[in-house]
Amino acid sequence: MIVERAWRIELREDLIELLEGGSAARILSRPGGRGGWEAALADARKLVQPAAAWELHPVKEILHERVVLQGGAHIGGGPVAAVAAGASELVVAVCTIGPGVGRRVQELQRERQAMQALLLDDLGSWAVDMVRQQFCRRMEEEAAAAGLHVSTCLSPGESEWSLDDQRVIFSLLDAARIGVTLGASLVMSPLKSLSLVMGRGSGPMGHEGGSNCDFCAVRDRCVYRNRRAAAPGKDVQ
Repeated sequence: MIVERAWRIELREDLIELLEGGSAARILSRPGGRGGWEAALADARKLVQPAAAWELHPVKEILHERVVLQGGAHIGGGPVAAVAAGASELVVAVCTIGPGVGRRVQELQRERQAMQALLLDDLGSWAVDMVRQQFCRRMEEEAAAAGLHVSTCLSPGESEWSLDDQRVIFSLLDAARIGVTLGASLVMSPLKSLSLVMGRGSGPMGHEGGSNCDFCAVRDRCVYRNRRAAAPGKDVQ
């Protein structure tokens, strides 16, 4: 298993416009709004601790909607088998920004600092997605350098792929090495964590390029999709 912590997450003043869209000006114009944003940004800069862990698992076959791994594990459903079609290996990964942001959000909620808590929570969600995007770009570049292909990344629960496969992912990867565990309800701890898979092989994959947004169940009404594409730092290694 590989662990990497050197991900660069840029936390810029103008991120509020990307994260909050048309509401940004209204938030900043409220009494204490700008101070709340600056405080949330300062908290995020102090508390975000990005990390990713991943491992490659040989693929035995693709059977119906499931990818069957050499060790006997079955994973998939929804678009997974179609996206990873042609893969000889499956990249299994977990990304996180650590527990600090989530703990601070809870503190702010207890202190009735609702707006600052919301802004910090949004920053945390953006930061862990930036870890995912940088990770996926790294996999694409490493594969290209080796003359290989990788599929679009997919995460359980973000498409028709059931969240139940979180159990399979955590059985294939020792995510505790980056401080991430899976609860009985399939919720990861810390909350600002996510899991994903990507197919890899010598030939074309079922779907390459793009992002997990292409398969998300709410992609047509998601207010963050276009903002995510414009986010600073998404291509930074």
